[in-house]
Formats: sequence, structure tokens, C-alpha cells
Amino acid sequence: MIRLHDFLRDERGTATIEFVLVVPVITLIFFASFESSFFMIRHVMLERSVDMVVRDIRLGNYSTLTHRQLKEEICKNGVLFGPLSECQKSMRIWMQPINTATFAMVAPPQSCVDRSQNIDPEFTPGVDQFKYGTDNEIMLMRICVMEDPMFPTSVVAAGLTFNQTSGDYALVTTSVFVNEPG
Repeated sequence: MIRLHDFLRDERGTATIEFVLVVPVITLIFFASFESSFFMIRHVMLERSVDMVVRDIRLGNYSTLTHRQLKEEICKNGVLFGPLSECQKSMRIWMQPINTATFAMVAPPQSCVDRSQNIDPEFTPGVDQFKYGTDNEIMLMRICVMEDPMFPTSVVAAGLTFNQTSGDYALVTTSVFVNEPG
């Protein structure tokens, strides 16, 4: 009984117990805030890049722009997307005109690129996925880029995970613009 009493009154190691209980929580909060901040920075940079390219499209700075060139321009303006080839492989662009008589729009697909599969760099989407409008036509564009989380094991990264098998999350932005008469 005296030994148990002495053991319970012993105060050695109390700082270690506090450390073991508090540090993982603080570390998790740090990683979660860092991951969410980086996610927001990437998303803002994607939106900025898309806005710059859409502005050039509206102003007629591109006479003929293919699907691949559109990806290149968006990736070239995006600072945090890594190498140009990787950015293009992880991006999907959907663009369709909006019918101004009924304002009926085709819903953009909710899927993004699956980076675990081989991607053909010369891929050209069909007319139902990517179509340039004519003069004075309202266009709806949806861009989806798959990115790797900085800390995949953090709570925020787990919440952002879009593709459960590869651990990627999606950055999605939408833009509406009018084709200027030409």
C-alpha cells in the first residue's frame, strides 16, 4: 500500500505527459492551417490564371486557340502548378455556349482528371465537352485541376481528398464570358 501511495504522489515525468498530450494537437492544427492556406493560394492562382486567359480570349488576342494551347496558356500563367507538362496532364477544361433564348445550360461534368491512368497529351475533347462559341455568344467554362496535398495525413487534406485512390484534391473554377464580335 505504501508503494502505491508513493507511486501516485511521484511528480516526475508530468511535463512529459503534458508534452505527449498537447504537442500532437498543436502539430495537427499547424499542418491543417498550412494545408488549407496552400489550398487557398493554389485556388486563387488558378482563378487568376483563368481570368487572364479569358480576358485575352474576349479581346481577340488569340486568333485560333486549340484545347491544348488553352491548357498551356492557363498553366503558363499559374505560378504554383509545377512543371508545364504536369499541369496540363492534371487539368480538364469544359467549355460550352449558353443558349440565350432559353438560358438552358448543359451541366458541366463533375468528374476531373484521373491522374492514376495514362493521359494522352494530344487528347482533344468532343464537341459535347469543348466548343468555341460564335460572335456575341455567352460561354461557360469550367476548369478542374488535380493537385497533391502537402501533408496528406492532415485532417484538412483528408477532408479535401477528391480521389480516394490517388489522394489528390480538385481545384475547380468556373468562368462566364462573352465572345466579342470579330
